[in-house]
Amino acid sequence: MYTDVEVRTSQGRIDVVMRTPSTLYIIELKLDKGADTAMRQIDLKQYPERFALSNLPMVKVGINFDSERRTLTDWIIKRENK
Repeated sequence: MYTDVEVRTSQGRIDVVMRTPSTLYIIELKLDKGADTAMRQIDLKQYPERFALSNLPMVKVGINFDSERRTLTDWIIKRENK
């Protein structure tokens, strides 16, 4: 697997990009904001477009961490249709 962090796009920075031989994962992390906020950022800033030429199926992942409980509170996983 290839993993990169803070990947620049024309609209912002993707927190984590993980590439396997068969799939590309775009991961956005939030602290005390909700996984839905992370997923909205992926969509609003059109992060998947940066990798359109990869010809790999994409999976968008939004994750929220709770600073008080020090754990994951929620996450959303969506496979992009190609």
